[in-house]
Amino acid sequence: MPPRPAVIAALLGFLAGPAAAAEGLPLTVLTERTGPMAAAGTALANGLSDYLTMLGRRDGGVGGLPLAVEECETGGEPARARACYEAAVARGSLAVVPGSADAALALLPRLAADRMPLVAAGYGPAAMARGDVLPWAFAPPATVWDALGAALAHLAQGGSEDSPQGRSLAYIHRDSPAGREPEPVLRALAAEAGLAFRAYTLPDESTPEDGASPWRAVRAADPDAVILDATAGLSGTPLRDAAAAGLPLNRIVTVGWTGEDDLLRPGGGARDLTAKGLRIVTWHAPGDSFPAFDQIDLLVIDAGLSRTPKEDNPGPLYNRGVYAGVILAEGIRNGQRLAGGPRIDGAAMRRGLEAINLDPVRWKELGLVGFARRVRLSCADHSGRRPLTIQEWTGARWVQVGDEISAPRERLGPHLDAAVAAQAERVAAETGTGGAKPREACPAGPP
Repeated sequence: MPPRPAVIAALLGFLAGPAAAAEGLPLTVLTERTGPMAAAGTALANGLSDYLTMLGRRDGGVGGLPLAVEECETGGEPARARACYEAAVARGSLAVVPGSADAALALLPRLAADRMPLVAAGYGPAAMARGDVLPWAFAPPATVWDALGAALAHLAQGGSEDSPQGRSLAYIHRDSPAGREPEPVLRALAAEAGLAFRAYTLPDESTPEDGASPWRAVRAADPDAVILDATAGLSGTPLRDAAAAGLPLNRIVTVGWTGEDDLLRPGGGARDLTAKGLRIVTWHAPGDSFPAFDQIDLLVIDAGLSRTPKEDNPGPLYNRGVYAGVILAEGIRNGQRLAGGPRIDGAAMRRGLEAINLDPVRWKELGLVGFARRVRLSCADHSGRRPLTIQEWTGARWVQVGDEISAPRERLGPHLDAAVAAQAERVAAETGTGGAKPREACPAGPP
């Protein structure tokens, strides 16, 4: 949907360029409003943009300074993501939102030299949790591995009362560096849980030249359960493709979301297609029954300053964009407090992000009571690694099923150490240095 005239006016002011960045607090958001992942990328970008725009309209920005937010469109292409990042460094952005797991993975080697915080809320590669090694990378409230571990634990609990032995699991992911990165870890965790495991990749092309659909292979294998990993983005309509191949959607647990929000609307799917029973790993509430969302409606959407159609209800990705906006704004507020003034740089933003402590009282102050659980970051822990929940689509709304699921930290530990070591090798290879430069020692104390 093209921007309305009022949105164009907003882009000249609120979503500002370098000139306004000198007066405001510059942030750069890498977007995927075009390209193979546009359906998901647009919803995520809209949620983030609408929340930050609301802060600008309601509060004048953060700490008395306006937010100079610049969107840079990548279309999902790594080369464009790197170019957007370089422009963000040149304009002095306080932080960059990568917009996808692949962009985050591609940019990690650059952060230390540029002293640039990178914030990937809910889709960050596992190594981004290690603030003691990657001090400029943040992935609150959980990494991709954490979410996949929660999905696996949920499915393992769905076996017999004694053991899940003999049950089969299919893992579907994007055929990209970030899409492939979690597969060995999930394979190892599945083996520990006694689940037969098989992985399948989905190409960015919706229909392969030979006409063969990966979903047909999945259906032929007839797995007991499916994890659909959309954290690196998925092109086309994978859930519709799964249903067309004859795979019941109530077997699927998604990590990330495909952008197929129309499946969740009345009459959104064909008569023979229902998303009822579909499950999703999440860390925030669905819907818009929160005062902050009322402010977004009043000050942004109703005012014509949003790209979100007024008739749309917020879906999973829109709400995740709002969550990312909260993290950014809270990092700025903390950075301003620690620096003793409203104007901060990337180093102060990093300290502000590490000081995030969003407890129930703070969520209430933000007009988001019940929206998400407490998340606390620190020098060493850049994700918070919060327990996650599984929500199920009833045909009318999302409801939580089961209890919170904690990430399997002990089992992931050795894999995470290996991932961090591999990341250090990447930094050395791509930057010509001796590897990732260790940060100053993190202070002792609770995470």
